Amino acid sequence: MSETVVVGGGAVGCAVARALALEGVVVHLFEEGRPGRKATWAGAGMLSPLGEALDEGPLLDLALRSLRMYPQFVQALEEETGLRLGYRASGKVLVGFDEGEESALRTRAAWGRRHGFGTEWISAGELRTRIPGISEKVRGGLLIPEDHQVENRTLGPALWSAAERAGATMEMERTVSELVCESGRVVGVRLDDGILRHAERVVVAAGAWSGRVPGVPVSVPVRPVRGQIVALRPDACATPLMAASSKVYLVPREDGRLLVGATMEEVGFDERVTAEGVLGMLQGALELLPSLGTAAIEEVWAGLRPATPDGLPVLGPDPEVNDLFYATGHFRNGILLAPVTGNLLRDLILGRTPSTPARPFLPDRFRERT
Repeated sequence: MSETVVVGGGAVGCAVARALALEGVVVHLFEEGRPGRKATWAGAGMLSPLGEALDEGPLLDLALRSLRMYPQFVQALEEETGLRLGYRASGKVLVGFDEGEESALRTRAAWGRRHGFGTEWISAGELRTRIPGISEKVRGGLLIPEDHQVENRTLGPALWSAAERAGATMEMERTVSELVCESGRVVGVRLDDGILRHAERVVVAAGAWSGRVPGVPVSVPVRPVRGQIVALRPDACATPLMAASSKVYLVPREDGRLLVGATMEEVGFDERVTAEGVLGMLQGALELLPSLGTAAIEEVWAGLRPATPDGLPVLGPDPEVNDLFYATGHFRNGILLAPVTGNLLRDLILGRTPSTPARPFLPDRFRERT
């Protein structure tokens, strides 16, 4: 039976492997490090379609489709693996500190209501009843009930295990050193030990490193954007809701930690945590919630998000090399988009008409611009 190779063992790569394996496809996944230990591990686990996509369009549509899949997706993964993924429909509030921010957030609230979402503007007084201790300087906030969260550091291993249980062969600490192509089509991958693994199809799902896999055509312009995060341990529950200002977001975890993030830095493949980055996040957090001044700093880390020139993920077949597919470029939404990406790639690879429109995300859009 023909084999599909998946390059990359983050949430997206594992979701693709699982979706294909559940259809009986022979899948072999290679991950150069530990499963889910790059961008999947480094994120905050926010499932935030309305918080991320500022306008109507294909990204918001894709994100909302994926969010609607999440309850069943999580239930299936928990049943398949026995792991608890910490999925919570906790909601988020975006706060405004000045007249301009308030006006913009009120406009977004009205837009959300017109489109059937539960967005609403809440006054400063009501906001303080929901988040005691929030800054006296806030003018109010945009409540987004549709923004949820998941424990991303558990999701990565759960997806790896679920793909394996579905029948995929999963190999960690195996580096793909080259895509092997003949006569305009991919025929497999060469590993770091020189072994050639033949495959009828290859899916590149290596996140920010997707464009650096030797042999990948230049038609996929994915670049890294660093994000740093701080984990605090407040004396008590700081906020029951996810909260965000224009400078920072706060994500409360069930274990009592509060995640503070995240920077957006164009620094190439530099994964270091920096004093400047941490300082900026802490200043933003204290501006939003002054009581965090006594919180202990538990952990700091950084990860690289895979960004694209137009802000949309790259999903589907390469325009130049037959049987080469991509599932990358998800930027800050890889966790959110993992379920819909797995299904979309499955359908495209199996020759089905996807239930999710693929046209806006196909790699050939970059070739059309040149």
